[in-house]
Amino acid sequence: MKASMLLLAAPAMGLVAPVTKSATALGASGLDGMYGGVEAGDPMPGAGAWDPMSFGELHDLVKGSEHAGVMPHPQWLREAEIKHGRVAMLAFTGALVQSYGMHFPGTLNGEYYEAGVNPFEATPSAFATCPTGMAQILLFIGLTEGFTFPEGAWAGAMTRDAGDLGYRWDWANKNDLEAQKVTELKNGRAAMIGIMAFSAAHFIPGSVPFFFNA
Repeated sequence: MKASMLLLAAPAMGLVAPVTKSATALGASGLDGMYGGVEAGDPMPGAGAWDPMSFGELHDLVKGSEHAGVMPHPQWLREAEIKHGRVAMLAFTGALVQSYGMHFPGTLNGEYYEAGVNPFEATPSAFATCPTGMAQILLFIGLTEGFTFPEGAWAGAMTRDAGDLGYRWDWANKNDLEAQKVTELKNGRAAMIGIMAFSAAHFIPGSVPFFFNA
């Protein structure tokens, strides 16, 4: 399967022309082999890579020029998309948990996490009341980022699949990794839109329809 980094939503009503083999070939070096593209049965025309603005070709267009290395390869973009999607899924879930008053009590040498804090104020509150715990979290994030750094992805030379951290957790016991990759990608994209909607509703009241007292 092939995919563009910017497959965020499928334009309806046939506004985007079907992707032909010749059009796909233009960005084949960047998009070839990437999952999450348009599939048979999707509510939009065509199949395969969907990159109407040709962002997947920018890296190759500047290759060999004075601007080489300025534009990242789609490998880097896909790695970033998956990582941001995973963070957004955690953030969306965390916002719901915090909003509904779920709280795990506990203290350590007088440090604690304050209950009943608005999700958008929870982070500064946690740093203020439990700096040691937050330091542990930041240390874990730093080690994870360093260990899983996408070496070579900017130039398209990464040897592992984007988002592959070296382990498999088939919690549903489906043994269908390709389908689970697409599911994760779609849920990550939805979560990124969702957490941004939460943020907009909080900081700009009334900006998101049907969100009241966010």
